[in-house]
Amino acid sequence: MKIHFSGFNLLFAVFLFLFSTSLYSEGTIESLEIAKKQQDNIQRQLEVLKDSIKATQNELSQLERKIPDTTDEPAKKKLVEKSQRLRLKLDELHLQFEASVTGGVRISDYDKKDKDIPFDWQSEVLEIFKPMISELKSLTERPRAIEALKSQIAIINQQLPVAQKAVEQITAAKKVNTDQISLDQLIRLEKDWKGRRDELSNRLQLLTFKLDEKLNPPEEETVSISEKLVEFATGRGLTIVLTMVVFVSFFLMFTFLGGVVEQQITREKESEPQFIRRSFRIVLQILAILFSLFAAMLVLYVRGDWLILGFIFLILVGVAWGLRQSAPKYIREVKLVLNLGPVREGERVVYNGLPWRVKSLNMFSTLVNPELTGGSIRLPVDDIVGLRSRAFSEAEGWFPSKPGDFVILDDGVFGPVEKQTPEIVQMKILGGSTKTYATPAFLGLNPRNISHGFGVFVTFGLDYNLQSTITGDVPKQLEAELRSAINESGFATHLKSMAVEFKAASASSLDLLIVTIFNGEAAGDYFSIERFLQKNSVDICTRMEWNIPFNNMTVHLEKTE
Repeated sequence: MKIHFSGFNLLFAVFLFLFSTSLYSEGTIESLEIAKKQQDNIQRQLEVLKDSIKATQNELSQLERKIPDTTDEPAKKKLVEKSQRLRLKLDELHLQFEASVTGGVRISDYDKKDKDIPFDWQSEVLEIFKPMISELKSLTERPRAIEALKSQIAIINQQLPVAQKAVEQITAAKKVNTDQISLDQLIRLEKDWKGRRDELSNRLQLLTFKLDEKLNPPEEETVSISEKLVEFATGRGLTIVLTMVVFVSFFLMFTFLGGVVEQQITREKESEPQFIRRSFRIVLQILAILFSLFAAMLVLYVRGDWLILGFIFLILVGVAWGLRQSAPKYIREVKLVLNLGPVREGERVVYNGLPWRVKSLNMFSTLVNPELTGGSIRLPVDDIVGLRSRAFSEAEGWFPSKPGDFVILDDGVFGPVEKQTPEIVQMKILGGSTKTYATPAFLGLNPRNISHGFGVFVTFGLDYNLQSTITGDVPKQLEAELRSAINESGFATHLKSMAVEFKAASASSLDLLIVTIFNGEAAGDYFSIERFLQKNSVDICTRMEWNIPFNNMTVHLEKTE
């Protein structure tokens, strides 16, 4: 049994060895196939370039042999210009061949020598931002290269059919043309156009190979999404987090230390002017921002992240430029925050048609109105700059009414105020419905608050036959009768004073003025009291047999003879 078990182990070990060997072989074969494919692509690319170089060299040699034998100056000049173009083309082909062999590196890049360049501040500024630009270029290098290759291929695809058609037309012209001079010229044109066609074809193949390499990079050059995320998290992502942590930490530290110092300074000097405290607080905030920003930029510098550092520089330049344009505005705002502007803390200011007390001045100022529900608003310093405040007396009111007060408006609406806020005022009117006004509109209707006391004035006219007693006995009798009627009503406890006096002699009546003053508890019965006085005045006149006149018109007719 033991022998069989050992044999099984041996067979299993051999199987594992063969299986792992096969996996390793498959991976090795796959890697070798990829490397071979890349090598084949490079080899084909080099063959194309080698053929182009050889053809260009042959053409250049033939052309240079023709130049000394040419006597016609215009023709000789054309040959010289063509030879120059061929030399430039040959140099470019050699550089392409070198780049293909070395993987894009050219030895000419290392032969550049520095030259004495005069100082140019614009160039120096560009040199500062050069690392950021290089970083941006490296991030977009592959898509830009792919787009450039596609554009060049599209242009060659347009030019190649034209060259091919030109060759075909020249070949057809050779068959029908028997003149030797014309035939020689056609042969020369055919050679030029075939060379142009072959050059375009070779260049098309070369660009196609390059585009294929960009679109389908080797596996060892590809990076998975997880690797990209890990690279970002350990690189630029970590830099961003560190920068933010350092900025916030320094800002909070400076703010805390500044608060401690401010409390220490002002602990024994409660009567110290607010100007010193505010100035200290503003300077502290500015220093906190500057030092925090410097610390954050130092982190970027140490980490070598020139892209983010360059963006911060650009933002700072933009902020500095904006400050240059809006300096007067910021000076006014700073004066306001320092309590040196036209609006001062503790004073009264009118904002949106409502009076407010300035509770605090800061980048966001607080205004309060104690008579309004939710009567506290926070405004940015921009909205405060254009206002003006003044000192006020404690006797001044902040709103003409309070919730529960009865008011009469110029539009005839009468009722108690249910709610008053900085935005709306709601009143309960006859029938139980609620009417809502915008607060500025409510104030525009000149509300008359009768909850603190009011007077009811009734004008009552009597006939002219009471002319002898209208200024003496009649007013006294009417007042006595009205007092008696009021004492029997529910208004008696609220009546403060009453008087009946002669008012005026109008066109058809002698008018009496009934004046009654009530306290605010009877405000809800304002119109009921007015109707009560009118009714009882009529009843008293009936009992006293006083005529109540009506308007009449007298017509005078002249006698005519």
